[in-house]
Amino acid sequence: MSSDSSIKSADRVLDVLEFLSRRGNSASHSEIAYSLNIPKSSLTGILKNLADRNYLKKISPDNTYSLGPAFFELLHLGKNSSNILNIAQLQLNWMTEKTKEASAFYLFKDTYVERVLGVEASYPLNYRVNSKVKFPLHSTAAGKAILNALSEEQLQLFFKQAKLDLVTNKTAINELDLRKRIKKDSNDGIMTSRSENTPGVAAFAVPVFGLGTKPLGALSIVVPEVRLTKELEKNCRASLALALEKVQHELLKGVSAE
Repeated sequence: MSSDSSIKSADRVLDVLEFLSRRGNSASHSEIAYSLNIPKSSLTGILKNLADRNYLKKISPDNTYSLGPAFFELLHLGKNSSNILNIAQLQLNWMTEKTKEASAFYLFKDTYVERVLGVEASYPLNYRVNSKVKFPLHSTAAGKAILNALSEEQLQLFFKQAKLDLVTNKTAINELDLRKRIKKDSNDGIMTSRSENTPGVAAFAVPVFGLGTKPLGALSIVVPEVRLTKELEKNCRASLALALEKVQHELLKGVSAE
């Protein structure tokens, strides 16, 4: 029974989004309920949840609903996600060649990042960058770079949803400490982390954007702390900045070509 109810609710969510897509403009609670044969009491919760997650936008003073920014981000995300992997791989190869250190690209997945691409350094002491590995946002440079790029509204939603577990003894595990850490560790849009996810490992990261308001993911360079000098850090930061510039140029170039 619960399963049938969940499926029915999911169908109604899709019905609402499809209805507003076909309509092309906003509609009131009553209009949506009438057109889709959804009881008004059930529709109230659906509209609230969709609006809270920015898939719908409530328009005052009419109290009507239209498609929101999160809906349109989904349209671009699929296209950008397929393009970004090829674009990012070229820059990872270049960054590792330039710095002699491991580099990686992470996709943003709401409350975590997933490392989908990685290039390892040739040193015996090296950080492994296997793909298909998930990391919490609060303990990694890539994750913190993404958090730093979110709007305040998006950041508040993250803190409502995420569990800030202790990963190492240097991990920030509450909202206040994490906000302070993000502010402290960000310099010119480049985020750093030191032993917050893996003891003895430092990382630098920058967020990558598509057309939406949320980052698609992040580029990162990872270095064993025993090898990190001021000169190497400067090299990592400069390499990340240039790689990001090239990635963003290619992404936007692909969009404008359409």
